[in-house]
Amino acid sequence: MSAEPTAEVQNLEHHECWAMLRTVPVGRLAVLAGGRPDIFPINYTVDAGTLVFRTSEGTKLTGASEDAPVAVEADSVTGRRFKVTEPMTWWTRLSGAVRTAPK
Repeated sequence: MSAEPTAEVQNLEHHECWAMLRTVPVGRLAVLAGGRPDIFPINYTVDAGTLVFRTSEGTKLTGASEDAPVAVEADSVTGRRFKVTEPMTWWTRLSGAVRTAPK
C-alpha cells in the first residue's frame, strides 16, 4: 500500500473563515440532533458576521438552536451537483447564539 500525498492542514484565523464563507453561497450545515450528527445542504449568505440561511421548523433548526456547536462546509454547485469547494477542502465551526427571524 503506497501513501498518497496529502494536502497540508492549516488553521485559519477567525476573519479568514468569514472571508472564505463569503466566497460561495451554498454549503453543508452539520448539527447534533438527539445526540447524533446530522448534515444538511444549505443556501446561505453572510451578513455582518452572521451566517444567514432559511429553514423551516425541524431537525436543522432544532439542532442549531440547542446551544451545541455546529460546523459549516462551503461547497460549490456545478449543474445540479454539489461539490466541495476547490482548490481546498475546508470547514469552520461557528459559535454564537442562533436566532430565528420573524416570518
